[in-house]
Amino acid sequence: MKKVITVFAIIIFVPVILCAGIYLYIAWQYHDTYMNGVMINGIYAAGMTPEEVNDLLVQKTEDATFSIIDKSGKETEIPIMEMDYRHSYMDDLDRILDKQNPLMWGIKLADANVENETIEPKGTCDEKKLRDYLDGLDLIKNQADPEKVRVEIVRSKDGYQLIDETKNLLDVDLTIQTIVDAVLNGDTYVNLAVSDCYIPMEYTAGMKKTLRLWKKIDALQSIEIVCRFYDGDETVDASVISSWLLKDDKDDFSLDDDGNLMIDEEAVAQTVEKWANKHDSAGGPWQFNPTRGGTVTIEKGNYGYKLDQKKQKEYLLGLLKDKKSDKSEAIYSQRGYGKGSNDIGDTYIEVDMTNQTMYYYVNGRIKLQTPVVTGCTGKGNGTPQRVCYVYFMQRNRVLIGEDYRTPVSYWIAVYNNIGIHDASWRSKFGGEIYKTSGSHGCINTPTSEVSRLYDMVEVGTPVILFY
Repeated sequence: MKKVITVFAIIIFVPVILCAGIYLYIAWQYHDTYMNGVMINGIYAAGMTPEEVNDLLVQKTEDATFSIIDKSGKETEIPIMEMDYRHSYMDDLDRILDKQNPLMWGIKLADANVENETIEPKGTCDEKKLRDYLDGLDLIKNQADPEKVRVEIVRSKDGYQLIDETKNLLDVDLTIQTIVDAVLNGDTYVNLAVSDCYIPMEYTAGMKKTLRLWKKIDALQSIEIVCRFYDGDETVDASVISSWLLKDDKDDFSLDDDGNLMIDEEAVAQTVEKWANKHDSAGGPWQFNPTRGGTVTIEKGNYGYKLDQKKQKEYLLGLLKDKKSDKSEAIYSQRGYGKGSNDIGDTYIEVDMTNQTMYYYVNGRIKLQTPVVTGCTGKGNGTPQRVCYVYFMQRNRVLIGEDYRTPVSYWIAVYNNIGIHDASWRSKFGGEIYKTSGSHGCINTPTSEVSRLYDMVEVGTPVILFY
């Protein structure tokens, strides 16, 4: 009987012990690998070590970037990949492994549920390389001495600027440590203002005085005045306004009795004069492309744009006084017709005195073409080369000279006492009549044609007289 019991015990307990040993052996295998049903950042990790999962996750992770954001919002990127930077998920991977119970592997194997884990990487890098790089960074290197911080107004090509070193004074040691900690934490940026890396400072009485003055300067420099000329714009911005602020012998800003900044009116006048020299076209010369082809140069004339410098200066001073921005046309004492580089434009009267032909163009198209007779060159009365304009028109006028008194039906005055008019006493026009039997200087025109011109043309239209 004893023998039977022994055999029975062996048959029952040996397999149990053997199975338990196998179960424990498999459980031991899971002391450094993940059990069934563990998903980490989309990777099924069953049977894998933390190191193996880390390698796979790092392969899926993009190269790291890191930026420092200062108080002004400016970003400075640090090339952390050059400092042997590498992502690592090991801290969280070890944590996930540590919390699993290897003895539960059998239950996990039978469990169809998946345990999803989402983890973030930390960073590893050569910390010495990172600290050395930060020490040479302008943001760190150019820090002011806390004992000698400046609050000053300085002039640059873009106008006056305020240097306020109290606003950007960093605690260098804290700043560097904050950046290092953020990099090693796997962050992509650090905001120095949010991280309290700036040293708060109180203004001295002198600093407060400078800030009050700066407020006045900034209010003026914030104005933008655009003056539109026929051939382009001139802009009055901070760079220009800064040159208009009046200073005394000590190079201090001059203030009036109300404490307002004073404007150097002479400087404003000089700027306006420069504009006039650049943009005025009145007086010539002109390059003109006549109907016959080629190019002619007309040196003189009374046509064109001319800036009213006095009124323009006063207008600018008024805007500055009111601290008002503006965009408006230049104030002209005399205006032309054209825009852009060609102040004549494409509507004009052309008198080709070599070919004794007059044309009237409207928007670039010929509306009238007629032979004419101009001033008699043989008697010294040749019509002068000029760029001028229609300045007066009259019907049934009597033309009076030293030795003549002649009534005409149509009078279009273009330059001094020279005009375009009918000449009923002539039966022929054109050719070389002007050389021996020309006018006293006017442009004699067939009545039928000058009557048409009179009805179409208007005062101000450019007139080009040339040979």
